Amino acid sequence: MTSDPQIIHNALRSIPSGLFVLTCAYDKFRSGIITSWVQQCSSDPPMLVVAVKKGQTIEPMLRDARAFVLNMMPIGDRRSICRFGKTLDRTDDPFLSIEFDTAITGIPILKNAIGWFDCELEGHLSPDADCRLYLGRVVAAKMNIQSKVGKSVSVVAPVQDQRTRRKAPKKVSSKRNA
Repeated sequence: MTSDPQIIHNALRSIPSGLFVLTCAYDKFRSGIITSWVQQCSSDPPMLVVAVKKGQTIEPMLRDARAFVLNMMPIGDRRSICRFGKTLDRTDDPFLSIEFDTAITGIPILKNAIGWFDCELEGHLSPDADCRLYLGRVVAAKMNIQSKVGKSVSVVAPVQDQRTRRKAPKKVSSKRNA
């Protein structure tokens, strides 16, 4: 057995990772950050754990909004890295001039994401490390899947969970009562 830090570091780098943009919104503020430390931690209910470096300006927003979206981005997506890879001030809005949708929880979803997970925040841990762990219960998800004819097909899946607290906004009918 070895406790060589370089061997440990190299072993940890072999764990699969990707390019993710964690987005959040609360009150009149919106933000997002790049993270690659994501892991499924439960299937019933479906949950993800996401690591966020301590001191990020998005952290108070996460705790206030009690929700986030984890956007899976194409590897090497320079636009996302440029826009969300730098430290943002609370008043910076990285969503100006980009296309996005809004999730069930009200959080922005990047339109160029290859998939996303809409999550309600279940809690967070602050280990003696350089990051905090945020636990999110997945309430909806979307994956772009290649079809047999080579075209991209979108599959949106709201998660059926009796514990879901937030509901999609009701549409206002344009019909008037006669």
